[in-house]
Amino acid sequence: MMAVSMALLQHVCSVPLARAALRPRCSLAVSTSSRRNLSVSLPSRAPHVDPHVLLGMSEQELQQLAVDFGQQSYRGKQLHHLIYKRKINKIEDFSQLPQAFRNDLQEAGWTVGCSPIYRTVTAADGTIKLLVQLEDNRLVETVGIPVEDKKGLMRLTACVSSQVGCPLRCSFCATGKGGFSRNLKRHEIIGQVLAIEEIFKHRVTNVVFMGMGEPMLNLKSVLEAHRCLNKVLLQLFVQVI
Repeated sequence: MMAVSMALLQHVCSVPLARAALRPRCSLAVSTSSRRNLSVSLPSRAPHVDPHVLLGMSEQELQQLAVDFGQQSYRGKQLHHLIYKRKINKIEDFSQLPQAFRNDLQEAGWTVGCSPIYRTVTAADGTIKLLVQLEDNRLVETVGIPVEDKKGLMRLTACVSSQVGCPLRCSFCATGKGGFSRNLKRHEIIGQVLAIEEIFKHRVTNVVFMGMGEPMLNLKSVLEAHRCLNKVLLQLFVQVI
């Protein structure tokens, strides 16, 4: 089963200049009997679409949303720019959009979906660990790792979480010892990358799914976030690996 999932993941993610690094953690070492025991506690899949959340939507989806609200499709392009490039996290601050459109979005229950930064810890080498607070007040860790290459250019890696906790409870992993709460939704994964960019004031150049949780157990949301990050970051001439 894991081999099939890995093959599927490699097929979906094998786009030039846009590869996500997924760490299988200890899943491959789980015995058949252990899998049976774990199967009853595995998390349910995240919803395919996060209702009323703008973050995670593609430019085409945002254009359609604008049309659905009686706006011209180019308003969707403006939404995309405001969310992913300018990183504005409140609809009321979308000053480029008509006030009526902003009001309609808010009255319909739409939000941007960015998770606030709860706390940060900076290491001597410049690495910064962030605690990000989710909408249900749960916290997840994400890490920004800056590295200067031989040309003096900085590569900024975002190490993101895919779950709140982890159900596998590997003996060598501190995350599993804290228990498992739920899968992250696509916008909660993407929001971690935006949070790192906010802290560093620098574009993320690489994304790895090596934070809290087992990404293969939240495959749908991980792939949705991966596709969104590829499209957004490649449009900004940034490579995701």
